[in-house]
Formats: sequence, C-alpha cells, structure tokens
Amino acid sequence: MTIKFAKSKALPIGIDFGSSMLKMAQLRCSDDEIELLAVASCEMPPVNQDDPIKCSDLMVEALREKLRNNPFKGHRCILSLPTRATFVQHVKVPNLPSHEIQNAVRWELQNKLPFPLDEAIIRHIVAGRIHGENEAKQEVIAVATSRSILENYLSIAHQAKLDVIGVNIAPFAVVECFARLFRRSSDTVRTIMFADIGAASTHVVLSHGPQIVFARNIPTAGRDMDEAVAKGLQVPIQQASAVRRDLLKGNKDEATADELYHLLDGPVLALTEQLTQCLRYYESVFHNQTIERAIFVGGQALDKRLCQSIAKRLNLPAQIGDPLLRIKRIDGAGLEFGLDRREPQPHWSVAVGLSLGATRAA
Repeated sequence: MTIKFAKSKALPIGIDFGSSMLKMAQLRCSDDEIELLAVASCEMPPVNQDDPIKCSDLMVEALREKLRNNPFKGHRCILSLPTRATFVQHVKVPNLPSHEIQNAVRWELQNKLPFPLDEAIIRHIVAGRIHGENEAKQEVIAVATSRSILENYLSIAHQAKLDVIGVNIAPFAVVECFARLFRRSSDTVRTIMFADIGAASTHVVLSHGPQIVFARNIPTAGRDMDEAVAKGLQVPIQQASAVRRDLLKGNKDEATADELYHLLDGPVLALTEQLTQCLRYYESVFHNQTIERAIFVGGQALDKRLCQSIAKRLNLPAQIGDPLLRIKRIDGAGLEFGLDRREPQPHWSVAVGLSLGATRAA
C-alpha cells in the first residue's frame, strides 16, 4: 500500500493596486482545500500626477511595511494594474491562426489608445467565434498598458523585494477568484455578470463559467455616489463618504437612510444605464446565451441595498460575491484589522483572485 502525503503550496501574493486602497492576499493549496495564509490592506493617498516619484515611494513603503508585519510566505507575487493604467477594448478580427491574432489586434487598436501604439504592451483573449456581416470572425478582448507604466509598477515591486511572476487586470482577477466554483460541464453555458464597483470606476466582466467573454471599465462608481450625497447634504465629499460608511454600520434610522439613498438615484441610474449597454453588447454578440445572474463585488458591494437597487433596475437575480467562500482561515492569517468571515467580503475579490489565478495558470 502506498501512502500519499498531501503537500501544501503557498501561492503567490496577490497585490491589488486600487485607486484608493492597496490590498494583498496570499492563499495556500493542499490536495483537498484552500487556506488563507495572509491578508493586508492600507489606504493610499490620491495619485498626484505632478509628483510620480513620491507616489511610487509611498507604494514601496506600504508594501514593505505590510510584508514585514504580516505572515506572507516568500516573495513571489502577481500584480493587478490600476484601472487608470489600463485600456480594455473589444475588437473583431478574422478567423486567424493564434499566432497572427496579436498583429490583427494591434492593427485594430491604431488611434484608439491613450498612448502611442509603439509604446503599448498589448495582450488579448479570444472571447468566442461570431458571425457578422456574412463573415465568420473572432470576438477578442484586448488589454493594453504603456511600457513606462508597467515598468514603474515592476520597479515598485522590485524595490519592495518582490519577485513579480505575473501581471493581471482587475476584471480578469475577479473571474479567477470565482472560477474554482465553476467545476461542472454545465457551467460553461451559464453566463454570469460580475460588477466590480470600486471607488473610481466599475469593472464589468461576463463569463461562461470560467471563460471570460466580455470586459469593460465604466466611469460611474463610488466617488460619484459620494459626490451626490455631498451635493445633497451640502457637505464636503470626505464627510459624505463618512456618512455612507455610517449607513452601512446601521448608524442611521430608516427615514434618514431612505433620504440618503434617494440622493443616490442619479449615479445609480447612470451606472445602471452603462451596465445595460454592456449587456446589450454581449447579447448582440452571443445571441443564444442569456445572462443568468449578477454578482456584485468591490468596495461598494458592501452596500447591499445599493446592489439590490441596481439588480432590480437590471431585472436580474443577484448576490453579493464572497471571495472567501470555501476557503479555510488558518490561525495568524493577519486579519486583526477586522475582516469578518460571517459576512461576504466582496472588496477582496481582486487580491484573492490574483493569488488563486496561479492555480489555473500552473
């Protein structure tokens, strides 16, 4: 009889460079379960484009401090670039061999990028084969960033003594986070919409099981909601943001809560219209696969009433995504800052997905 010993393996540290928060998460895989090794987060000051060196120095120091004071294992990491640093675009190309698609994508992106094409680093995934204008084509999702921006984030990680083994973007990391739950063959015909509502932007990604078929960044997000409350209450935006946080803690009576949510009608309507445009585009490409449900993640998804309002307007069943579902927490995982496992933690989806994505890449 052969005895098989289960080997555990620490996955890379997922590092989510958000617009207002830096989040880090690391998981460990064994033969039969996934464990949460460590998490850490900190607020980051607004990006000052006039002093990029200072911004980089702050990020380096934040990474060093979190690595020093939390039980992360090793130095391997996977980064996600912030939304402001990336460009996501759907393009249609002829049915070409895989090695020729990259050139076709670069051609399609001419004059569409916010930086010169010769400075762009472009990657793509094929979403599926489609038929349009009496010609079979491929729907491709292109992701681009400038070489200088990428090199800056790689330098930040290097100065923090980290070994970058991969770079991803937030929408793709969200799908990686939940891909482990799509194990049945029937999951490949289920269409799920993930809405990652952050502070500065909202990432929309649709998948057929673990296969990404649509991605887009839209501008309406948490700051628009804070601004609406600030305008309605005639207070500074920082105070409006604090009022909304108090709302989540149940520190407002029902009448006051109703009044505050009424102030959000404008940005919620704008966000819903943008999400609807995304769904219409998807349905124009994939005619026979209806959207089964929406899953809300990101910092704004902590507001259940907000998500319920958006889902009702979209006429979709919905839920708050929990990236830590079926993940075991081990003692000393660095959760002293208050991560409550009794409630979904949707704002950790990107960092957890970055770490978990290594299991699918392996």
